Amino acid sequence: GAGIMGVKKGELEKYIKQLETLQADIPSIMGQIAVGEGVYAVTQARLICKNDHIVNTGTYRRNWQSDKSAKRSGRRYIVRFYNPLDYASHLEDGFRGHFVPGHWAGNVFVYNPGDPQGGMYVPKGGGKFVRGHFVLKRAVKRTKDTQKTRAERKVNQEIKKRLKGG
Repeated sequence: GAGIMGVKKGELEKYIKQLETLQADIPSIMGQIAVGEGVYAVTQARLICKNDHIVNTGTYRRNWQSDKSAKRSGRRYIVRFYNPLDYASHLEDGFRGHFVPGHWAGNVFVYNPGDPQGGMYVPKGGGKFVRGHFVLKRAVKRTKDTQKTRAERKVNQEIKKRLKGG
């Protein structure tokens, strides 16, 4: 025997409306996910700095940043992740040893281009190449390696929220 199936018109219309709402919200959801990935990369960079004991004052670690909103480019949502400090690129890629003008104030070195008190060689002895820490590169890799799971979780949360009429 054959069974008879029916769907009430009102329920179907409600479901279609929810799907339409969801589709309209996709750019907003994707933007949120992209911003979240930037925040995740910042957290990873700070952890790498902390765990690898990179630089003495914590300024480099605290200055990792990402955009607060995503820019859309075709089907991509772009968020920059960066460290604006002028010496960040040297710590990232490495640098040749050189003289740095300035002086020590307690246990903190104060950079000063016109410092009459002199300065110091970085690293001690000068001339040698200081290997980079590749914090940006490593944080991006960590973020990309685990991105799929985070993105899927966020999309599922947003779908559930909207289909419940939230």
